[in-house]
Amino acid sequence: MRKQVRPAAPPKLAENGEKWNRQWADRRVLDPSAKFSWYKVDGKNAREWILPSLRAMNQGHCSFCDVYPLVDRSAEPIEHFRPKTDVRFTMLAFAWENLYYCCELCQKSKREQWDEALLAPDEATYRFERYFIFDFTTGAIQPNPRATPQDRHAAATTISLYGLDLSARRRYRRVALGNWIGSTNNRIDEVSYRDFVELATTTDVQE
Repeated sequence: MRKQVRPAAPPKLAENGEKWNRQWADRRVLDPSAKFSWYKVDGKNAREWILPSLRAMNQGHCSFCDVYPLVDRSAEPIEHFRPKTDVRFTMLAFAWENLYYCCELCQKSKREQWDEALLAPDEATYRFERYFIFDFTTGAIQPNPRATPQDRHAAATTISLYGLDLSARRRYRRVALGNWIGSTNNRIDEVSYRDFVELATTTDVQE
């Protein structure tokens, strides 16, 4: 999970987000089974206004597993970090800081689950090496054994909820590394699983 810096909210979301949050929260009070939909403004739904900024925030990579490019792999889901159907978080359904660019596999793994220990990649104190380590032989991702118990718990929770250590994910990381080693491409932002590839190919890690 690569560190991200969140830009300013898209203008249409900044103008309408609070109103949309109230509309969604009120709708869920009246009908707890109501299905979420993106409200419209100026001929586009909110998702269309939001998606370009979210995509740019992580250079077109999934915010959690870092797979790339999502355009060729999925319908480019927008992840509600705190679940939009949870009564505690309905007022965050259109909150800019609660939205992330996300692949279908991560989103389907997490669904509407929530845990306070879950890590967000744009948290001010987030750094990959603080929480995680890779096994470059197997492609596995694990909590950093040198981290504090609290940080190890946060890492384990994030790995579990987003399915970051599924066998398919391990395989994809190894494939990405092999492709990078055998390529003349030096643009790391155009490669899936950048942290894995970068760390696996640095001299100090190999030693």
